Amino acid sequence: MIEKNFSNRTYRKHQEKLFELVRMPIVTEKTVQEAIRYMCEIVADMLTVDTVSIWHFDTSYQSISCQVAYSHESGTHYPALTVHREHASDYFEALQTERVLTFEDVRSHPFVKDLYTEYFVEGQRIHSMLDAPIYANNRAKGVICCETFLPRMWNYLEELIVSTLADFIAILYFRLDRQLVDEHLHQLAYTDELTGLMNKYAFVDEIDSLRLHTKDFLGAVLYIRADDFRSIEDAIGSEASDLIVKEMASRLRKVVDESRMARTSQSGFVIWIPYGERRKVHTLAEHLCEQVTRLPYRINELDVVLTTSAFISIEIEGRSTLDMIHTTRVVAGQSNGKRGVIAFFEEEMAQEASDRLRLEMNLRLGVLSEQFELYYQPKVIADSGKLKGFEGLMRWNHPERGLVPPLDFIPLAESTGIIIDLEEWAFVTACRQLKQWHNRGDRYELALNLSARHFLSEGVVEKFAQIAREEGICTSYMTLEITESVGMENQQHVIDRFIAFREEGFSISIDDFGTGFSAFVYLKHYPIHEIKIDRQFIQVTENDPTGNVIVESIVDLARGLNLKTVCEGVETLEQWEALRGLGCDEMQGYYFSRPLPLGELEGWITDYTAQTRDA
Repeated sequence: MIEKNFSNRTYRKHQEKLFELVRMPIVTEKTVQEAIRYMCEIVADMLTVDTVSIWHFDTSYQSISCQVAYSHESGTHYPALTVHREHASDYFEALQTERVLTFEDVRSHPFVKDLYTEYFVEGQRIHSMLDAPIYANNRAKGVICCETFLPRMWNYLEELIVSTLADFIAILYFRLDRQLVDEHLHQLAYTDELTGLMNKYAFVDEIDSLRLHTKDFLGAVLYIRADDFRSIEDAIGSEASDLIVKEMASRLRKVVDESRMARTSQSGFVIWIPYGERRKVHTLAEHLCEQVTRLPYRINELDVVLTTSAFISIEIEGRSTLDMIHTTRVVAGQSNGKRGVIAFFEEEMAQEASDRLRLEMNLRLGVLSEQFELYYQPKVIADSGKLKGFEGLMRWNHPERGLVPPLDFIPLAESTGIIIDLEEWAFVTACRQLKQWHNRGDRYELALNLSARHFLSEGVVEKFAQIAREEGICTSYMTLEITESVGMENQQHVIDRFIAFREEGFSISIDDFGTGFSAFVYLKHYPIHEIKIDRQFIQVTENDPTGNVIVESIVDLARGLNLKTVCEGVETLEQWEALRGLGCDEMQGYYFSRPLPLGELEGWITDYTAQTRDA
């Protein structure tokens, strides 16, 4: 019995060792294994039993396997024993619900009688057994099992000791689980899951520390990314695109120490370069881009060819690593969609980025505050000069800057997506004005510009048709002007969109014709109604005979395709007469009128109509 064989001195010695194990500063799987091995020896000594073993459940609780065992005869050993739930379901249930399980005769107890011949550490020699489940994080993690060769009547003190020792082991398991969770959270917080590289936060910590200890030289941060990767993702899908990103990381690892590299965007990586001499950094950037793009990416039997760009920020004193990453993104933002760029951050770029952000914020505020106004430029019939209609043009009346030129805000509105809200506002405004003119008997037509982003967006046809119906406008009086370059974006998609607009009654005009792709060939495939000849061809009609030839060719082409032609930028009577002689159908320009706000336009209409009638 324990009372006869166990001294207070031995108990205190083991107690001190147990507390030392529980309080050990670093808990790892290895130290826990060492601790439970020693626990087995302590339990065997304290309870005077023949064998002690510790078992673990699998994650599904369908089996339990021996981790370590100790006996006075064999010492520490590691039996390859596993018990499955199906062979002892009652025993498994008891292990997950009871504090202590006592078996005075394992040969007859219904929970374990079918197990002892094969699954006990000492097999058929075992007669009595005392088990204490090990609970960690409110669930049974395993069990500590004490076995004797001779019959044993387990008393309360022995049950208390073994359950207490199970709690000591549970504390170790709890600490190990908590540490593993902390390590996992740390990994999630500091590791890019897709590539296994550092993420931005880990990179910043690592490079900040490196820079702190290497102040005797300057370095640089390089940001390398695949060009227009979103289009690739749209074409092949996210999963296939992820494979490309992983392969990009693999190729970069071959030439860059991954402790100096992180993934920070969809297809973008930042790299610390331990020198700041521009020529050397530029050479390395070229090498990295070549390494990434030299071979195609074989994805699902498809060879994907990438181009990459690199953006560089040279270290300066006082600029943090995070700021250096930011400045590389500033350079990237000013690359204007170009491919194969290698560019350095210059100080003035920060001011340009700040001005751009301020303008964007003002632009969004301007939309909400109704700071925009629609101006109207007249369009006249070439032969008679009779007023045919107008082109509606957006103007931004900024409360501090005054009238902001369209070239200052339209590109920004397009790149940020604000253009969609602006063009929907313009369309509603134009419909309402057109309704007023029609109600008074003036059957004017009205044209509006539609950006490529808006034209290609989902639902735009249905949205515009719904607005026209709600405002009571016949869509045949509305023309949507699309830039020539849109036609090359995605030809079938563009054709489908043109057809959809036509089916709703809208007219489609190709704006700035002749300046983009000289797309004479694709005109016959597109269901459009007119082409608008760019002003640069109009300006040379007086002084350069070739200008007349170009305009005449476009007009003849349009007539052959049954398309109307509109000449913009007409500034003189001579231009009007020359274009009229070449067969142009309609025209607009400063010779007739600049774009006017509605308040001035009505007066102009009255005066011009009277002049035309008198003429």
